[in-house]
Amino acid sequence: MTDNMVKVGRIISDSEPIEDGINNSFRCIACCDNEEYPVVAKYIKGIEILKELICAILGRLINLPIPEPILLLDQNDVFCFGSLDVGYPNLYHRLNIQDPYYIEFHSIIKNWSALESASFFDEFIINPDRHSGNLLYNGKDIAMIDHGLSMQLDKFKPDYDEDWNNILFNHLLCKFTELSCEHKLDKIALCNRLTIWCEEIEEINNNNLIAKAINKIPIAHKSKNELLYFLTSRSEFIQKIINNRINPNQMDFVNV
Repeated sequence: MTDNMVKVGRIISDSEPIEDGINNSFRCIACCDNEEYPVVAKYIKGIEILKELICAILGRLINLPIPEPILLLDQNDVFCFGSLDVGYPNLYHRLNIQDPYYIEFHSIIKNWSALESASFFDEFIINPDRHSGNLLYNGKDIAMIDHGLSMQLDKFKPDYDEDWNNILFNHLLCKFTELSCEHKLDKIALCNRLTIWCEEIEEINNNNLIAKAINKIPIAHKSKNELLYFLTSRSEFIQKIINNRINPNQMDFVNV
């Protein structure tokens, strides 16, 4: 892990409001380590800033397309969350539809190379806020944003395994609706890839990368340790949880 995993910067330009979203996001220029960057920023609660930073760091460690996060200070030394501006709109803006089961949304998502890893990730952090408004799309590439509503510590325990509306995972499983031999073999292959994915998460835990990153976030908040505990503990259960999602009638499914 490099020391600049958590960038801290200051807003140095006027803001340009972004119409989409409920958090009054805006574009601006930020200065970090004497370098200027175009960023998208938003004022949110301290706990949501922490979640955004932690999820972005974790997601980027497993090579998910999440814009680099920046902890920003405004002219009044108030913190807000920012990320590097990738320069393209979200799927809602491009498709003009919010419904994540809309056929055009599905046609884009089902061909996304990162769909498996992204759906595993949303299950891992229990992210209920995945829709066309927080997937950026330029006609070819997709980037994931908005993770501030994940890891709701007052609702979910690390071993939470009840079914919930994981949008990306539901799209991933659409191709397994038939119970033919071919689909069963596809499920076995998917579970084997899940094993590899979980090994990446375990390696991150073993190297304390998330703990080191959290300790570098200069925000004092009582939930820092709770969020770290949630992630490290959930890593112990996540493979079984997702296996059971893939094979709901085989609770003790074993990879082959």
